[in-house]
Amino acid sequence: MASLQGAGGNQAAALQALLGPLLSQAFSGQSSPTLRTILAGKPSTIVSPRTTLQETGMMMAEARKAALVVESGRLVGIFGFKDMMSRAISKELPLDLTPVSTVMTPNPEAVSPDTTVIEALQIMHDNKFLTLPVCESNGSVIGIVDVMDCVYASGGAEGWRSIFSSAMECDDMTDTASVNSHITGSVYPRSVKSSKSRKKEGTPVSKLRPKAPMVSATNDSVLAVTQMLASKRGDAAIITDESGGLAGIITDTDVTRRVVAKQLPASSTRVSDVMTANPSCVSMSDPATEAMVTMVENRFRHLPVTDDSGAIVGVLDIAKCLNDAISKLEKSQEKGSSAAEDAVKQMASLQGAGGNQAAALQALLGPLLSQAFGGQSSPTLRTILAGKPSTIVSPRTTLQETGMMMAEARKAALVVESGRLVGIFGFKDMMSRAIAKELPLDLTPVSTVMTPNPEAVSPDTTVMEALQIMHDNKFLTLPVCESNGSVIGIVDVMDCVYASGGAEGWRSIFSSAMECDDMTDTASVNSHLTGSVYPRSVKTTKSRKKEGTPVSKLRPKAPMVSASNDSVLAVTQMLASKRGDAAIITDNSGGLAGIITDTDVTRRVVAKQLTASSTRVTDVMTANPSCVSMSDSATDALVTMVENRFRHLPVTDDSGAIVGVLDIA
Repeated sequence: MASLQGAGGNQAAALQALLGPLLSQAFSGQSSPTLRTILAGKPSTIVSPRTTLQETGMMMAEARKAALVVESGRLVGIFGFKDMMSRAISKELPLDLTPVSTVMTPNPEAVSPDTTVIEALQIMHDNKFLTLPVCESNGSVIGIVDVMDCVYASGGAEGWRSIFSSAMECDDMTDTASVNSHITGSVYPRSVKSSKSRKKEGTPVSKLRPKAPMVSATNDSVLAVTQMLASKRGDAAIITDESGGLAGIITDTDVTRRVVAKQLPASSTRVSDVMTANPSCVSMSDPATEAMVTMVENRFRHLPVTDDSGAIVGVLDIAKCLNDAISKLEKSQEKGSSAAEDAVKQMASLQGAGGNQAAALQALLGPLLSQAFGGQSSPTLRTILAGKPSTIVSPRTTLQETGMMMAEARKAALVVESGRLVGIFGFKDMMSRAIAKELPLDLTPVSTVMTPNPEAVSPDTTVMEALQIMHDNKFLTLPVCESNGSVIGIVDVMDCVYASGGAEGWRSIFSSAMECDDMTDTASVNSHLTGSVYPRSVKTTKSRKKEGTPVSKLRPKAPMVSASNDSVLAVTQMLASKRGDAAIITDNSGGLAGIITDTDVTRRVVAKQLTASSTRVTDVMTANPSCVSMSDSATDALVTMVENRFRHLPVTDDSGAIVGVLDIA
């Protein structure tokens, strides 16, 4: 999955090599059209912060697009179909009285209309987006594109058939790119019978590793279904009849189009009245390529999967299929061989909440957890949170006060009002939404830049379940609340790592994965909990014995580089524009001088009340950080990161030049 990752040259080149011929054919020799081209003439779903959810939903339903929230000509928020389902319908908010500003995602990043389709695909995958706002450099809003716009701009269904077919020949699809989004097409698909009549040849659907289905009954209310999906962070429910057979499917988009836009009450509307009845489905033994082409062709986001007896066993997600297909092509180009089955099982182990994934994770971590916790295979979050302080602030707390609390606890802030969780604010938010935008920290309340109404998990969630949720949603922090809404605290990925064996326990996981010699680059997760300890020198790190699988197999991310004489403001603005969370700082000769992370910005700038515009990055960076070379042992590098709680580790080539950054996530 490195092909869509970030803004690295290698990734863009790989994707260009894969899609170049399709793009050239579709656009008369132009290798990649711009978003300006594919947006031309398309209406935008633009609303104001004061627009009600009812009005917003009706616009979204008509355009089948997420809403862009604009004030004074500037983009201030985004509100998607999954937001409508999870933040509004499932919480029974009064749609005709609730302004969209209270539940939107504030200050979303936007891309230029001159961004190419390839660059848009990279950004979408890297950030787990399936929609991208598009704005001119002066801030004026152009529109919004989704992944299907980009698919159709790069060859459409028949063009992608060759991508899928080639990927299937690799016979090594992974399950690591499941992407939640809000663009499901709501057309009524073909019947089960028509899908089942396909000739069964080639690589089967089972190789696509469908996600476990989230199931509701036909007599359930829309409210009950949306609450179930919100609690499981899903976006589509399979609806079964009284005999347990497939009756229909309902998606987050359907909820907006068929419930909100028609002003139906969710609590009294039966899901059977608004679902897609008798949807197409495929069996595990049907051809995978045909299934994926059918989804692209008909703009289906989800496709139910049955076993050969007709029982529902999974759901295909087109976003996962698209990303996995590109992944396998890139890897086959590099290696010329398929990966071992063991590698697939291990590297897919953190995916979603499906039975196969949970079983894989249990097989990997079960012994470690059992050893660490006296026979209990997986402790709960209540156990690992016991006695730990929470960084709880009110919506009116200033960013300055919030930052000082975060710096002391080294945790994201939970925004609580009347005993209920109303928002979350992390280190990356502080860097990108506050410092980079030069907001006055002592005057700005955290409510204006927090992420509102975050999902929370129960304290009785196990460490294993928490790891699954974090990976599936690309979170590295999880708020923890009781069933009555009272806030318990917050956990991050390192809490879970240490609750499942620590550095030595994870050594066996890393070693086993390295032996498979088939690491993918799909688990890079942006977060806000980088440890800010001062690491060991380059020299001590470089003295490791070079044996086993090298660091190069981990596919380090391209470094984001700043100079030692840059200001903190300039560095944070660079990182915000590139959606990064760590910058490599170079000296006058271009050598490694230091590293600075989003956490460092809060702890060493905000908490100490330094001025970002006049503080040099050299004064607050971690100087002379540890680094590894591309030829060093990958397992040792990973264990060192866990052991020292390093989130990032610079990577050099054998001459000492910085060529990448490892991310422990």
